Amino acid sequence: MTLVPGTTLGPYKILAPLGAGGMGEVYRAHDTRLGRDVAIKVLPSHLAATPEVRARFEREARTISQLNHPHICTLFDVGREGETDYLVMELLEGETLAHRLEKGPLPVAELLALGTQIADALDRAHRAGVVHRDLKPGNVMLTKGGAKLMDFGLARAAGLAAAPGTLTESPTVSRPLTAEGTIVGTFQYMAPEQLEGKEADARSDLWALGCVLYEMATRKPAFEGRSQASLIAAIIEREPMPPSQVVPLLPPALDRVVQQCLTKDPDERIQTAHDVKLQLQWIASGGSQAGVPAPLAARRRSRERLAWVLAGAAGVVAIALGGRGLLQRGAAPVVVRFSVAPEAGARNVRWPRLSPDGRLLAYQADDSAGVSRIWIRQVGAFAATPLAGTENAGRPFWSPDNRSLAFVSGNQMKRIAVGGGPAQLVGELKRGADGCWGTGGVILFDGALTDSICQIPADGGEVAPATRIDRAGGESYHAWPTFLPDGKRFLFLAGRLGTEMRMLKLGRLGSLESREIGPIPSRVEYSPSGRLLYAQDGTLMARPFDAASARFTGRPFPVAEGVLASAELAHISVSNTGAIAYGVGGAGDQTVLTWVDRNGRTSVQLGAPDSYRNPALSPDGTRLAYELLDPGNGGTDVWVRDLRRGIATRVTFDPKGEVWPTWSPDGRRLAYAMDESGGYTVLARASDGTGSVDTLYRSEVPAGPTCWSGDGKSLFLSRYESFFQLWVMAPTPGAKATRVQQTRFGDFNAQLSPDGRWLAYLTDETGRIEVFVQAYPGPGGKWRVSGAGGGAPRWRADGRELFYRALDGALMAVPIRTEGAGLDASAPVMLFQRTSPAPFPFRNSYDVSPDGQRFLVNVLASDRNRAGAIKVVIGWAAEMRKK
Repeated sequence: MTLVPGTTLGPYKILAPLGAGGMGEVYRAHDTRLGRDVAIKVLPSHLAATPEVRARFEREARTISQLNHPHICTLFDVGREGETDYLVMELLEGETLAHRLEKGPLPVAELLALGTQIADALDRAHRAGVVHRDLKPGNVMLTKGGAKLMDFGLARAAGLAAAPGTLTESPTVSRPLTAEGTIVGTFQYMAPEQLEGKEADARSDLWALGCVLYEMATRKPAFEGRSQASLIAAIIEREPMPPSQVVPLLPPALDRVVQQCLTKDPDERIQTAHDVKLQLQWIASGGSQAGVPAPLAARRRSRERLAWVLAGAAGVVAIALGGRGLLQRGAAPVVVRFSVAPEAGARNVRWPRLSPDGRLLAYQADDSAGVSRIWIRQVGAFAATPLAGTENAGRPFWSPDNRSLAFVSGNQMKRIAVGGGPAQLVGELKRGADGCWGTGGVILFDGALTDSICQIPADGGEVAPATRIDRAGGESYHAWPTFLPDGKRFLFLAGRLGTEMRMLKLGRLGSLESREIGPIPSRVEYSPSGRLLYAQDGTLMARPFDAASARFTGRPFPVAEGVLASAELAHISVSNTGAIAYGVGGAGDQTVLTWVDRNGRTSVQLGAPDSYRNPALSPDGTRLAYELLDPGNGGTDVWVRDLRRGIATRVTFDPKGEVWPTWSPDGRRLAYAMDESGGYTVLARASDGTGSVDTLYRSEVPAGPTCWSGDGKSLFLSRYESFFQLWVMAPTPGAKATRVQQTRFGDFNAQLSPDGRWLAYLTDETGRIEVFVQAYPGPGGKWRVSGAGGGAPRWRADGRELFYRALDGALMAVPIRTEGAGLDASAPVMLFQRTSPAPFPFRNSYDVSPDGQRFLVNVLASDRNRAGAIKVVIGWAAEMRKK
């Protein structure tokens, strides 16, 4: 319908027409209540054909209206006047990107700025569960404030999107579908999966974003055809010419970003708009200028590459000659020190890894959304870029040729080229954490303090043991392997859980035998200067070491202070050139106990940031028990906080350290474990800290309580002896503990359902840690409830839901129904994602209110002082010779 100026729709007075499209006619109007001009879109009459369609549209429109972002056109209101349905939106002054591209391609700086804004807007929407489904230049308005995305998700909401298996004109197309024999409509921005009739998701938007970036860079569509069929064939079967071959002197890394967006298979495509934004920001910062090498840059043409090789060779010769001259004049060697600050929005910077040639620095950091990623930067460069495909990856380590990184993700060993491309599977692991990559093509890795050192071919293959644990001698694990220069021998730590025993040992490929070198406080790195580096009490130490005989040849001396280290984990790295990098600050020790709802929205924070661990709500939800680090002795104590009064009380005082507080069903007692030298003791006392302490159980190996049965008659324990086991006992002094089940797998962290019939627990019987539920005490069925790995199971008080943390930290909910002797577990549903400092899955980082509507989550503190940084020192060994 057409509205004349002066017509009113509710409180809005029509001023003038602005345009028309498939979604309806657009008018400039005046909001008489708020005194502002707005844009009103009058929707087609068939939108209101049924109450169901209208209700769905209004429901999704409300969701879209919550997308408060500077680069998304704000949806103010949805209304109905008589038989007229309309939308009230932000009035934008400017021109569409489609109109701007009629004048030619955008300058690089403008392209990167606008592309970053569009990607950031998409990222905000995708995190809210909204998919655009119709991204194209005509739906991007260019204003004085930058890009504004329009019609966000409204095609879907209005029921106007193409039905599966059909191809229709976009609901917002305002131009003819064909022009001069070339299709120019929405088809040019549709992903292959959409053309195949599949449902569009966030990755389909990323395909469209790739098409838009391509067109911004070249003015040409990424895909063209003289007919509908030929255009579809081009999208599904062909690769577009790289933008830099259409427009010379474009940043080479832009080719890579566009290619990652336009990958045919959505599973292999870049997965988040946030990654696109970060890569565009990195290019804009100078990380991939034309002709300059960069980790994600595409290869330059041969003549440019030759020119840079010759220039680089000349530079090396000049440096060598200059250095010789300095030495001939007796000049002192120059030691270079500098800090690597985190990128904007990044925090918890940790685990620096210098490439063997010392030219590249990899490290882990959490982005602004709290997602851990691996970042890459050239040593001495001003900016870093996240490596796509490394979300929530384990700690990385370099290939000998400097071209790839390897890491453990879940229970898989993966490798990824630093020049870009998807991560490749090396092999499936039973368990794993940290490793090293030898010159002979073998990767060594440890078992996350649960196994010996194992090996796997870097090109893929079977896992085989590389060391044998001396259990008779008191060893319970081998960890932190690192190769010596010959690529055959390697160093590693041998330790015993629950103790400070760490012995440096020497192993050799092809033999399971090893020999002791000497006690060591942390993991080590070998320097070509003939020293082993390690951390001791926050100090980076260097000790002379003969690699040929694998023996210490002198006393240690300090190299740097303030090194980030925790137990045997030292954040240090040494290149083959002798440069060192080490982490300082950060590491995420401080956390905040935070109440959030089922959507992850914060409602209240409990107290100031501190070193909280293992939060546990009382059965009635009125009190919170937790561990708190005592800075005086370095141990942990159990505290209880009254949530109604906001007062915290210390319950334990022993300097040995108390862990794993577990409530009795009536909330009157707490069971916990004391970490003693040579073993663990399970204790119980009144939850207010009064009265005597009962000794329930003593163990020579790590053991601690995980839950109390609802009738108060049983206390479940996790006990580690070669592998984790489930145990149960009566919570009385002198009672005997027995294994719940005899398996050869690692089973732990038992959580009994409120009715006492179902036992949820973690097990690695599938090859990675998953959440299982089985009948208790049995016999009965057993069900796996986690989808792709999980930890920290928790029951809702009525037993109708089970919660757990996924491998990437997301909190998952599983609806539970029980019928007779059977159990029906629905598919897991993600509620929200929060960054936790707890090493998954052995430490708990949340608990749930009795009604299952709120969660007490232990999240990393956000103060900037804990952002962390990395320091790099070049030439330190020469300086040490003078001491």
